[in-house]
Formats: sequence, structure tokens, C-alpha cells
Amino acid sequence: MSFIGLQRLVILKVSRDEIGRYVKFNATLSDGTLEFRCELDAPTYKHLRKAIDTKYFDSLATEYHYDLILTYQFNEKVDLDLSDLPYKGVIRCTQNDRAIQVEFPCSERFAGNIEWFRKEVGSIEDIQHLAWANFS
Repeated sequence: MSFIGLQRLVILKVSRDEIGRYVKFNATLSDGTLEFRCELDAPTYKHLRKAIDTKYFDSLATEYHYDLILTYQFNEKVDLDLSDLPYKGVIRCTQNDRAIQVEFPCSERFAGNIEWFRKEVGSIEDIQHLAWANFS
């Protein structure tokens, strides 16, 4: 199956609640925009949370925006015997006119979710079951 075209998801929030750890995304697809929830495993949550909590430019600034780039790679420095995560995801951190791409360790499950989104999601209907309104 080919890549559908969406290259990033806007990260609105990385947090935890009574249901569990999650990232709240905003996706704009050909048929509209939807805020949705993606569950996170504990190690991916820890690393993604750290990545978005870091102030890469100005530590006092509040205008930071984060996007998940829909790509991942195998983490060649991983030592699976030490429970390191086998993949790396990428976020784009933007503050005003400055931007940087930041890698973070992620699980096979999270990398699989990226792959699914890239290859299978083409419309809001495909992710409607994950709509934020279903969980709030």
C-alpha cells in the first residue's frame, strides 16, 4: 500500500488520565480535521513527554508547537537486553520562526501506529473511533 499523503500530526497534549497515558493529536485530512487520542505505552510516554517538555530555544517562551513527523527508524544503538526501545520517532518543535527536529525513543507498538496512520488512514472516517469526544 502506498503512502497516502499526510506527513505530520499536530501534538496538542501528552498526558495521563484515569484511562491511561495518551497523546492528543489534531489531524487534517482531505475531508476535514479531527482531534483524536492515541494511547501510549509507559516507555514511549516517558520519552515523548520529555521531548515536548524541553525548551529547545527560549526557556521562557510559551509559543512552542509540536508535530509528530510520520516517520520512524530502527534505533541502531539499542540494547534490547537492557530494555531500551527499538525505534526512534521524530517530532518537530517550532517556536516563532525557529524549528528543530528531535528524535525520541519509542516502542514497536508506537512505530506500528505511525505505519498504520501513514498507510491506512485517508479520511476522518478511518480514525473516527479515536475521536477525542469519545473519551471526554
